[in-house]
Amino acid sequence: MDSTGEPMDARQAREALAAARAARTAAREAGEANERNRPRGYAIGQGLTLAAGFTALGMADLEPQWGIWLTIVALVLLTGFFVLVWLGAHHGGVTRWIRRDCGPGRPAWHAWVVPFIPLAISLPAAIVYGTPGWLVAFGLTHGADHILRATRQADTA
Repeated sequence: MDSTGEPMDARQAREALAAARAARTAAREAGEANERNRPRGYAIGQGLTLAAGFTALGMADLEPQWGIWLTIVALVLLTGFFVLVWLGAHHGGVTRWIRRDCGPGRPAWHAWVVPFIPLAISLPAAIVYGTPGWLVAFGLTHGADHILRATRQADTA
């Protein structure tokens, strides 16, 4: 049935389906175009705020006399990180799910495995230095990952 409640014939149904597919394709292309135009400053800012925030959080436990101030600084920096993530995700007007397609020449596993590499690198620091060491290593490796992604984005643009 159409919007008036009248039955549709096969031709009308095919036309409606074609129109819906064309709209979906246009929205996807517009989203991809806006994603490519996102300034790389978002990723660099995310990397720096993430690295500094987790480093301050880890140092707060190691430096008790400055602990409260380092914790406050860490919370401000990590809030800035989440603001930059939100701004970057909403830059094009459409927030997308993680794409399995990494682009030409890059395998699909790259989108799923690479984000776990900083976690794997920071775990030995947790074993050796405890929670403060893990926080510092986690922040630095994730920050470096964001900055590397920003430089790769600039190279492909």
